[in-house]
Amino acid sequence: MIQSHFKNIRAELLERLKEANKEIIIAVYWFTNHELFDALVAKLQKGVNIHLIIHNDFINNRESGLPFQEFIDNGGKFYFSDGNNPMHNKFCIIDQKILINGSYNWTYFAEEKNRENILVIKNENEVISSFSDEFKRLVSLAIPLDRIEHISKFEIGLNDELNQKEYLAQDLLYKASNIPSKHSVKQAFDLVPDNIAVQQLADKLNLITKKVLKFNVGLSIEYNNIKYLAKKGDKIPSSFTTIVRTSRNNQTKSKTDIVYGMHAKANMNKKLIDFEFDGIPALPKGEAEIKFTFSIDKEGSAIIEQLCLANGERLIKRVTELNLVD
Repeated sequence: MIQSHFKNIRAELLERLKEANKEIIIAVYWFTNHELFDALVAKLQKGVNIHLIIHNDFINNRESGLPFQEFIDNGGKFYFSDGNNPMHNKFCIIDQKILINGSYNWTYFAEEKNRENILVIKNENEVISSFSDEFKRLVSLAIPLDRIEHISKFEIGLNDELNQKEYLAQDLLYKASNIPSKHSVKQAFDLVPDNIAVQQLADKLNLITKKVLKFNVGLSIEYNNIKYLAKKGDKIPSSFTTIVRTSRNNQTKSKTDIVYGMHAKANMNKKLIDFEFDGIPALPKGEAEIKFTFSIDKEGSAIIEQLCLANGERLIKRVTELNLVD
């Protein structure tokens, strides 16, 4: 019998784990969910044999992550895969009778954000046996662990091809939305302090205080006009973009003032910062485009980026301790 599941996957996993009487075998790339972890420890304490292999990276193996040492101390057989033999499977075998296989990592991120799937396969002996054999091969490439040595947050930058920091930051926020924790929210922001998308997720999940801009913010352009980047009342944290073009032939430099206030004329507002940008390619008037991105974080600090779309030249400035938000 085969059943497919596309939502409430964590609940389905918990129900199937309850059925285990003898053995649970798990191969999953990322594992951060406390409820699933606690279910495994409870089964260990009832005498069920459990074998678990996950990947050795900062998402799984950090001091503030799941207490896998507790899993080991309760008799669980634990393995890390590494960069030489990365294990990317997501399957579970229960009593050699039930196979659960699909795209689902055992994380808050997978449950709350991703569109995932699992198949629950029962009494298909040949298929289950093939996955059991594959698990044996996977653990033969790894070393069983008696003691966990955590990866520090400083090591993550050495090998972050899968953008672990952003994934983990979002996973921590989804965790905080399930299990209220200011500490988890702080951890998320500490991992990626300038990541506006992560801060926007925290806002969406009602984990931070709602704030809005109390002034218009824009570029001073020709004839003392303003090209707006953001308007009074816009929510923060957020990012806003606009594109301007060169105003004369063969223009290779530009100077732009970013201003804030409520007046329609640029010089009647306060100057936030000025940009002097060198390196624009010499092109006819209007053909060189400059993209401005104005990001303002949860504390009201601004990151302003100027990018020349013709050649990729970039200039970034940060302004802190602003009085732009309510």
